[in-house]
Amino acid sequence: MGMGKLVCEVKINGEDVVKALTTATGINVGIFLKTQPGVGKPFWYWSSIPAGTVIAADFTNAPIVSSDVNANNAAIAAITVDPADVLTYAT
Repeated sequence: MGMGKLVCEVKINGEDVVKALTTATGINVGIFLKTQPGVGKPFWYWSSIPAGTVIAADFTNAPIVSSDVNANNAAIAAITVDPADVLTYAT
């Protein structure tokens, strides 16, 4: 899988914060998801997202991280939502 953008909630100083993380080329994102954001957590993943600072995301219909790497990679492949429809940017 090539470089991409993972949008998820991560805990920073005990608080859940939405983050857009860039994944490295060649990484198995299905494995990475198990630690960031973690099993049972919602996420979005695209090859790219519009430039800017993501401040919120609607995870209502987002895939959920599984302990199964293949299921995670299949969930990524099944994402059809456009980033603009679920991400909010700082203005």
